[in-house]
Amino acid sequence: MTALVSPRETGDPARSRLTPVWDAALAYDAYRDRLFASVLRSTRDEELAADIVQEAFLELVRAGGRGELPDNELAWLHRVANNRVIDWSRKRARWAGHVPPCDDTEEAPELAVLRRETNRELHAALDMLPGDTRRALLLEGEGYQPAEIAKLIGRTGQATRTLLCRARRRVRDTLALQPA
Repeated sequence: MTALVSPRETGDPARSRLTPVWDAALAYDAYRDRLFASVLRSTRDEELAADIVQEAFLELVRAGGRGELPDNELAWLHRVANNRVIDWSRKRARWAGHVPPCDDTEEAPELAVLRRETNRELHAALDMLPGDTRRALLLEGEGYQPAEIAKLIGRTGQATRTLLCRARRRVRDTLALQPA
């Protein structure tokens, strides 16, 4: 029985037709667990992490079929998986604030006025925050996690958590000072 060796290692042109399958199989055995652990840390969902890892290896097979095998398979797989995690994160954040339409859309006029007034006060309180602080708080409201917000605003995770805590307190205090 022959060992599973990449044609790039042997230089055997006769085996080059098998490159995508053999490289993907070798890469899967070598990198699956590390890639899965990395994706799982980002998503905290085993089923989703397994799907993303599967998609990354499928992309490796497709790249091999096109003759575009990466030189560093592990780094390439991490990049593909990370892009999938980013896509998932954006989709999750987009749907975090989604409220399905209600059949009863009739709202009492008094409630509509109170809701608009509350929104106006909240927007005024948010407008009083500095740029990065306001952006961080709005991202959190859209469902982003503090670690994701930290990357987006260029701060450390701890600094972002502190910033968010202070921002929430400042908005709460501003709203509490509003006349009832």
